Amino acid sequence: MSERRSYFRIDESIAIEFKEVEEITANTAAPELQFPDTLSLKFFAELRKIDNDNAHLFHQIKETSRAMGEYLQNLNRKIDIISQQIMADSKPLPPSKTIKQVNLSEGGVAFGSSRLVKPNSFIAMRLIFLPSNAGLALFAKVIRCEPNNSGEYQIAAKFHRATDAHQQLIGQQIMRAQMAERRKSQHYLQ
Repeated sequence: MSERRSYFRIDESIAIEFKEVEEITANTAAPELQFPDTLSLKFFAELRKIDNDNAHLFHQIKETSRAMGEYLQNLNRKIDIISQQIMADSKPLPPSKTIKQVNLSEGGVAFGSSRLVKPNSFIAMRLIFLPSNAGLALFAKVIRCEPNNSGEYQIAAKFHRATDAHQQLIGQQIMRAQMAERRKSQHYLQ
């Protein structure tokens, strides 16, 4: 319950896949290895990390030379388009079965599933954020799994061994969703 107060939370539709894993796997293995064709997630995460690492330099270049800044921004957009296509090609299929409404924070996720998963067990997860197709693979520990009104189970899981890059990507997604919601609210008020 304290985790709910420690992090901002959003309700969001994302593509999500999960499977149960042994505790030793969750403690020692790379989460990307738990899903076929997931190395593109690592590639995409590295591109995002490079963007964040270079943001300060980019702004300095843009202040010094506007033309150079615009050129670099266009190159970066090309790379983004290529990486989004790679991610779209490796998105879990079929989307209708994997896109779910989740409650997401930097610390964990809650989602519905037709499968019962025992509390305190570990799962490997692949999350793809829409529409950007940014995604990640990571482990989580199931905190609770309870039946809900729709005949499914509501699973709450705390991320396990999440890296700073994982948390940063989730944090960015939460910020984007909050900004979009704020814009939507302001639009309705006008």
